[in-house]
Order: sequence, then C-alpha cells, then structure tokens
Amino acid sequence: MREALWYTVAREMDGTRLDRFLRKALPDLPARSVTFAIGGGDVSVEGERARKGRILRAGEVVRVRRIADREDWLPVPGDLAGAKVLFGDADVVVLSKPADVHTESHRPGEKGTLAGYLLFRYPSVAGISREPGLTLLTRLDYATSGAVPAALTPGAFAFLLREREKGSIEKTYVCLVHGALEREMSLSFLLETEGGERVRVRKDRNEMDPRYWTAVAPVRREGAYTLVRALISKGKRHQIRAHLAAAGFPIVGDRRYGAVPPEGPGAARLMLHAEEVRFVHPATKALLRVAAPLPAEFRIT
Repeated sequence: MREALWYTVAREMDGTRLDRFLRKALPDLPARSVTFAIGGGDVSVEGERARKGRILRAGEVVRVRRIADREDWLPVPGDLAGAKVLFGDADVVVLSKPADVHTESHRPGEKGTLAGYLLFRYPSVAGISREPGLTLLTRLDYATSGAVPAALTPGAFAFLLREREKGSIEKTYVCLVHGALEREMSLSFLLETEGGERVRVRKDRNEMDPRYWTAVAPVRREGAYTLVRALISKGKRHQIRAHLAAAGFPIVGDRRYGAVPPEGPGAARLMLHAEEVRFVHPATKALLRVAAPLPAEFRIT
C-alpha cells in the first residue's frame, strides 16, 4: 500500500479527469487501484474529496492518502465453504464456485474468493500469474455458482488463454427465468460493457461476432417460470443476464436486470449456475467436459 502521495497538476494536464490523471501519474499500478482509492475517499483535490470525473486545473494539488499497490490485489489463500474440486490432474483443475462469493479480489486483501481457494489448494499457481484471478480462465458474477477452470502449469495456462481468446472454452449455464420461453433462440443483441455496473443492451443493433451470442433453450416450465439452458463461448460481462432480460425473460433473483420484482422459486439468490465447461485438454488434446451439479434450489418440482 502506498501512502501520502501528492501531485501538482502541470499545465499540459489542465482539463484532465482526476482518474485519468492518476492513472498517468501511477502507470505501474492497475486501474482498479485508482478507482478504489477515489471511491474510498482517499483522494482529495485542493483539500476536498473528489470524484473520479473531477476536472483538474493547472496548479491544483492532488493528494492521495493511500492507494493499493499491485500485490495488494493478489488473492488471500484460504479454504472456502461450498467450494470444491470437480476435476484435477497435473495440468488443469475445474473448481466449483459457490454463490455469493467473488471469483477474484474486488478490494485489496479480500478474503473468501475463489482465486484464494485456488491458491490455497494449489500454491504453485502464484508462480504462473500475479493477477487477482491467478490462472482462473473464466469469471463468474458474485451471485453465480458453478464450474470454473484453471491452469496448473505455465504451458497449460498459455494454451488455454489462446483457446479462451478463440472462444473455444464453451460454457453451459442453467437458469430460471420469468415467463414462458417456448423455443430455442439465439440472442445477438449488441452489448456495451464499458463503464458502469450495468451492461447496456442495444436491441437496435446485432453483435457481428458469434462468440458473443447467447444460445438459449427451454428445459421445462415451472408455472410462471421456465428452466432454461444457455450456451456461450467467449462471452462478455453479464452477457446471459442482459440478453435474457432484453428478450423479455429476466432471470429470477436478478435485481440488476430484472424487469419485475425478484420473486419466485429460489429467488433468495440469482438463479444462474454454470453447469458445464468444455475445452481441449492442453496436454492430451482430448475434449474435456466437466459438470458442476445443480444446487438444490434449481431442482424445482
């Protein structure tokens, strides 16, 4: 953690946003350190707490009480209730993430993350990647449960990163949605994910890259609800949640994209679960399929 920093805004930086100014002043720190410090009230301009969009003027003094260094974002190793190893060998592991935990650190020194559980079970991954997510290859939202693969060797990590970029790590999810989804659909609304906590769905435009489409199919009706399977490949942040809500079938328990009150079976949680992950094994080159059993709340009768 760095402390007691201060900067005078140079003439050429006049008119710059505070967050951009600090990212330029501290290029060796991750952008999330700047965001966290400003949001936590640790940054002031001319003695007053400032927002990230504050426009700076030449000669003003920016003070940083403290800001997280890169290593402060590394996960804290520890056991995690509800997490387990679904598959593991010398090269890869697939973990089961419980609902209501972060995949990786969202604040410095955060405990109880899936990345921390990975580090607890496989300490050697710290020598492969020094990022908050270590060698985890997919990220699930805080409230989403299910299968998350990770690499255990540098070679496996490099191979699977290339596979992920190609959209060759496929994920099948199970979700409970409001409404009667009666047929298979391919949802291709363009998603704008930059900035903010909520993804913007452009229903007037289609995504040209099929790696960012969501294929959905009904499994069975549950009264006013439908149990649905959704398939994505590369995927974007909140893709399944945003696509289904835009199509008129918000996921039960989704308070961010739900168009109706988050009521219904299992609504104490977001009813979205990563049921299966499929990818080419980096050593054997065989197709590996690993499933995460459905939590009890999805077995609705």
